[in-house]
Amino acid sequence: MIELRTFPGLFVGRRTVLQADEAPRDSEGPAYACGACRQELVRADRTFFNDVVVKCRCGEFNQL
Repeated sequence: MIELRTFPGLFVGRRTVLQADEAPRDSEGPAYACGACRQELVRADRTFFNDVVVKCRCGEFNQL
């Protein structure tokens, strides 16, 4: 499992914020986990994170 990098929500910028419940998990890609609580958030190809920030259920914003 690959841990994502957390950052303050003020710096989301132009990326789309995706809630953890909306993130794809049925893909064949690697598993990515929240950098704070280490809960699995996404199973997707690395290119998924080009324009997306995933907000975990613990409240942290995560990006690759």
